[in-house]
Formats: sequence, C-alpha cells, structure tokens
Amino acid sequence: MSNRIKPYDQIDYMIINELSKNARASAALIASKINVNERTVRRRINNLIDTNAIRITTIVDPGKFGYQSIADINLKVEQEVYENFIESCKKNPNVCYIATGWGKANLAIETRFLNNEEMYDFINFTLSETEGVEVINFFIIPKIIYNIDQWLPTSTDFKE
Repeated sequence: MSNRIKPYDQIDYMIINELSKNARASAALIASKINVNERTVRRRINNLIDTNAIRITTIVDPGKFGYQSIADINLKVEQEVYENFIESCKKNPNVCYIATGWGKANLAIETRFLNNEEMYDFINFTLSETEGVEVINFFIIPKIIYNIDQWLPTSTDFKE
C-alpha cells in the first residue's frame, strides 16, 4: 500500500469520471448520476480546478487539421541558450509538447507537421543549425495508440 497523501476522495473520483465522459456536463447532471448534492458537486469541481487536479479544456485533434506527420525529438540544449530555445519552441506552431529530461538529452519535444518534408527540414535544418542545440535522437510516430487525454487515475488514488 502506498504512503502517499490522497487529497481527494471517492466523490471526487466519481466527478472526474463523469467529466471525462462529458466535460460539458452540468453540476446538476453529475449530481443526479452520482447521487450527490448539486452544490457539493459544483464546489468539488471548483476545488479540483483550483488545485490544478483537473483542467476543463478543449482538446484539438491535429490530424483533423492536416497535421499527420508526428515526431518525438530528444535534444541536448546548452544552458546558455536553454531558456531562449524553449521560448522559441513555445512560439513554434509545430511544437505541441516540451519536457525537460535527464540523461544524454535534456529536452524532449513533440512536433506535428503537415507533411514529412516539413518534418525533415525542421529536424535536419532548423534544429541542426540552431546554435547550442544538438539532436540526440528522434522517432517518427505513425500512429498514437493511447494519449494523455485518455488517462484517468484509478479509484485507489482516492481516499475511501
């Protein structure tokens, strides 16, 4: 059994499950489905949002907009250019994920492009010619099987 703190309970778990099915569900609808007072549901949703446990957001499918070429790229970025490089990645519409890492690579980015030629040019020219940035490795993603927006905590992650 884990000793970690479990700040949320089974009511929160049920609310999260309902929101994962329909993030636009009203507090009244959720309350009726889980048999809890509507005010309680509304308060709990606000708390989950305020504590950053959940975000109510729009998830866009890049493929529906023609972004079919996906690459995960691991980079070694020198400290002198690190922050500026991250800011430039945030502004690049082809970069959809940035994470720091340990090991030979210290930065990972996920990229999406309209076609393989754009992806090729970004990896082989844009990144490779950026001072202080070295492409350690990359892999092309032909198909995403399971994505972060599908992940949910289990009931054991919540207090009884």
